[in-house]
Amino acid sequence: MNMKVLVGLVALLSAIALCTVLNLASGVFIPLVVAWFILQVFRPVIRLGWKLHLPPALNITLVFAIFFGLCILGIYFCASQAVEFNRAYNLYYSKLNTMFHSVLKALSIPPSTISDFNWLDLLGRYVRNISELILTFSSKFVLTLVFLMFMLLEAPYVNEKIDKSFSGPNAFRIKNILDTVSQQISRYLGTLTLISLATGFCAWLLLAAMGVELAAGWGVLTFLLNFIPTVGSIIATIPPVLMAALQFSPSLFKPLAVFFSLTAIQITIGNVITPKVVGDRLGLSPIVILLSLLLWGTIWGIPGALLSVPIASIIKIVCENIQSLRPIAVLMGSGKDALMAAPPVVRRKTKTHVQTNVPNTSEDFE
Repeated sequence: MNMKVLVGLVALLSAIALCTVLNLASGVFIPLVVAWFILQVFRPVIRLGWKLHLPPALNITLVFAIFFGLCILGIYFCASQAVEFNRAYNLYYSKLNTMFHSVLKALSIPPSTISDFNWLDLLGRYVRNISELILTFSSKFVLTLVFLMFMLLEAPYVNEKIDKSFSGPNAFRIKNILDTVSQQISRYLGTLTLISLATGFCAWLLLAAMGVELAAGWGVLTFLLNFIPTVGSIIATIPPVLMAALQFSPSLFKPLAVFFSLTAIQITIGNVITPKVVGDRLGLSPIVILLSLLLWGTIWGIPGALLSVPIASIIKIVCENIQSLRPIAVLMGSGKDALMAAPPVVRRKTKTHVQTNVPNTSEDFE
């Protein structure tokens, strides 16, 4: 068998095995990766603590205080939106009941068929699923905080460990990779946050102008879902349209107006501007962004979809710093990067006379 074919098969099997391990051990790998990304988000705060010569315990306390403060603000906002929804629950329930019976009548389904259905059993299954989801999220959240704490303790000594573990050029290369990854991820998160804020703000203004209730909540939901490339912007359109259909029923004018207006915003910002701007900032091809979204979404679900683009960026940066993998980095890059990349050097073989007792030059080892 050809050696190149054998190497390709081994690489393919290794990739499949790696994806399988990542999927089976997602309960450990997802909190670990999320903790690392949280560390990158708070890196400016951490570096400020280093410059001020704060003790490690105080630096960790500062990061956790900011993190928990943001979590408490998010919980408070969700609770306020839930209270607002609860006030109009009876009105929404009666409208939903009317719409439901209208659909049954249009489909010629007798109401007795639905009334005989065991709704309590269905509700019980949903409650159990939600309880399991909350329990799983809580355990992963605690594990993420544990990983984050140990990473914060280890962060000040990473460069020293690299210098003492590797030779000069290799240590420099490894530190360069880590610094580049950190800068690219920070740049990506900052750019995507601004784009998501703009999308959520536009959605909130539009829904508030049209009189859709819970407009602020839908704006925040749009902001959060836009962190999922391409697909998130589509999903974010559905809940506000359903709310408009429920609120303004039986009229269809407002729900359709909300649908087309939000779709226009999402297509313009989410499906055109976001992949282009984020792709250029990270130097990634839009096709690579989409494939990474599909791959990591399949392996890790929603967390994988959220982390897909940063992971693709990390892979590209590592490939750029390894000579044999640079063609992969060029293929993963955007068109602008491909135009700026230098073509591979083709070395022609020349006939040379054999000489003895002549030392090799440094070029022979490159």
